[in-house]
Amino acid sequence: MLALLCFILSASLCWALPPRPHLVFIVADDLGWNDIGYHNPDIISPTIDTLAYSGIILNQTYVQPLCSPSRSAILTGVYPFRLGTQHLVILNDQEVCVPLTRSLLPQVLKSNGYNTHMVGKWHLGFCKWECTPTFRGFDTYYGYYNADEDYYSKITDKGIDFRINTTVGKEAVGNYSAYQYATRAEEIIKSHDPDTPLFLYLPFQNVHEPLEVPNKYLKLYPNISDENRRNLSAMVTALDDAIARVVTALKTYDLYNNTLIVFTADNGGWTLYGGNNYPLRGGKFTIFEGGTRVPAFLHGPMLQTQGKVYNGMMHAVDWFATLVKALNISYN
Repeated sequence: MLALLCFILSASLCWALPPRPHLVFIVADDLGWNDIGYHNPDIISPTIDTLAYSGIILNQTYVQPLCSPSRSAILTGVYPFRLGTQHLVILNDQEVCVPLTRSLLPQVLKSNGYNTHMVGKWHLGFCKWECTPTFRGFDTYYGYYNADEDYYSKITDKGIDFRINTTVGKEAVGNYSAYQYATRAEEIIKSHDPDTPLFLYLPFQNVHEPLEVPNKYLKLYPNISDENRRNLSAMVTALDDAIARVVTALKTYDLYNNTLIVFTADNGGWTLYGGNNYPLRGGKFTIFEGGTRVPAFLHGPMLQTQGKVYNGMMHAVDWFATLVKALNISYN
């Protein structure tokens, strides 16, 4: 994505990011085009909106219409049909994962001196240990391996799905996941040496079903009569609060000025569960724009271009090559 990089960094300084900036890569789950404040004034997401407006809004960012295909494209830079992940999603009992012959972004960054941490949803297969995050380039992992678990109990149809590195994290049971992920991200940032490059991958659970959110967020949307839509809107605001905590930690511990923040979603909103992709047609599971075009932006004080909208097309598969080049990483 040379055009995007030159837009970001200015034509005269196409590769002008500071040496080895920190990278925080945020993925919202099932976030629709109309589920974000900077597209819809009825949604309360002040932190996300501020980051977007003061960064570069990527107005034509496309993904796959489902989770596992998009996430595999993001972390490998390879189209899902070349990975065997182009089907629906990887299920709990499927003996499949992203091929071990493929290098993932954290592996490339780690081999180039980055500390690498993951907090959140994996969903790229866990049929054997070699398929799981800490065997695929992440120094630490805090999150869940598969898909639609309960936000509090961490229960899915096969039992508790929560890991701290490779250990079942029963102590995580009972708290709202967005709160937990923000707390874990704060811990990572606080303990990190600012002089060492950091890769923090933050694929949040919000706003995937089941639609669960602390009641204080529901109170912010008294005028929404549809229960699913009200819950999902509240979940976006809870996500926004979690991201605000991450940004505050970056500033508090002197990482922010040398951090590139990426925000995207894995697919469009699921209309069955309150997602809204207006004015785009369709949603999650469909190949219409409502299922494949998502809110996305870049933010960082070091960007040469800020407060702009980039209308060029890009796809989830482009993130790998774009970031490797922008971060001055040597990779063949």
